[in-house]
Formats: sequence, structure tokens, C-alpha cells
Amino acid sequence: MRAGRRQGQRRFKVVLLSLFLIIISCASWAAWVVRTTVEPNMEDIGKMRARVLVTRMVTKAINDQFQQETDAEKLIIRKTNDKGELEMIQADTKAINLLITEISKELQEEYANMDEEITKVPIGSLLDSKVLSQTWPCVRMKVIPLSVSGMDFKTEFETQGINQTKYKVYITLKSEVKMLAPFSAKTFRTSNTILLAEAVIIGNVPQSYVQVPKEDILDVT
Repeated sequence: MRAGRRQGQRRFKVVLLSLFLIIISCASWAAWVVRTTVEPNMEDIGKMRARVLVTRMVTKAINDQFQQETDAEKLIIRKTNDKGELEMIQADTKAINLLITEISKELQEEYANMDEEITKVPIGSLLDSKVLSQTWPCVRMKVIPLSVSGMDFKTEFETQGINQTKYKVYITLKSEVKMLAPFSAKTFRTSNTILLAEAVIIGNVPQSYVQVPKEDILDVT
């Protein structure tokens, strides 16, 4: 009887040890999946949603500053010769810096007063599963813009076709954003580039155009 009882106790201990090892293995595997797959995917999705949110808010702020569509054209300076041919084109640095200051103020107020942006993300998307990427269950994720950390502008020429070029002025904005989710809670910086104004150039691009000096660009921090 005692031998049978001892043998039963040994078997029970072996079963308990096996269950314990299985639980530890499953927990370790789950932690590895969360660290290597779920957290990076959650952060990428959070950054993407943050860029969309910030772009929407910046576009609204720009529209609030421009009463008419032609107001944006005033940010670009053109000079022509006696024949009406374009000789020089440049961004109006002073006007754009003033605009950037106003947009930055409006965004700071919007960030301070806005409600949390809540997004539902399917578990499959976090696990890189194509089959389950759009199915239930979902994880609730909050994206909260915190502050404007930097703002300036850049210009470029874009060829549209034969003898037609566009001169474009963009706002570049950096924001501090916080993301809250069951698997992650991080603060990161997101960067947005948004078209501010453009001018169509018919014919050849002028041989001389003004490249905006970096020291003349206002950096709002």
C-alpha cells in the first residue's frame, strides 16, 4: 500500500512539473511573440494612424489661415523679364515663417483640447496573419498627439510634362505622439510633409532660382 501511494505521489509530482514546464514554455513563447512581432507592429500602426491624424489637423490649420485659394499663391515670389518670361521663382521665406508660427500655435491648442483618438486593430494584423488580418477580436489603441517639436518648409521642382513644371512648397512637421495599447505604451516622434503652395511653370525652368538658406528657415520647437 505504501509503495503504491509513493508511486502515485511521484506520478503526481511529475505531472505537476510537466504542467509547470509547459506553462513556463507557453509564457516564454508568448512574451517572445509580443516583443518581436506584436509590439513592432503595434508601433508601426500607431505611427501610421498618428501621421494621418496630424496631417488632418495640419490641413485644417492651413485652411483656417487661407481665406481664399489664391492666398497660397502669395507665398511664392515670381520675377519676369520684359518679355514676360519667368526669370526667378522663390518661396517667400518671411510670409511662410509667419504662417508656420500661426499654424504651430493652432496645433498646440488643438493637441491640448482634442479627445483621444481610439482605433480598433485586429489581432491578426498584429500577428502578421494575412488570413486573420481583418477579423475579430480587436485591440483598442489610443493615439494622443502631445506637442509640436519642430516645423519648417522645403521646396522642389516636379516635372509634369513637356514644357511644364511645378514649383512646390511643403511644410514639414514633427510631433511628439503617445500611443497606448494593451501590448505597448510608447511616446515617439512622427514626421509629416504636407503641400502648402505650388506654381505651374510653362516653358523652361528659370536658370536662377532662390534656394532657401537653412538659417532662414524658422524652426518652431
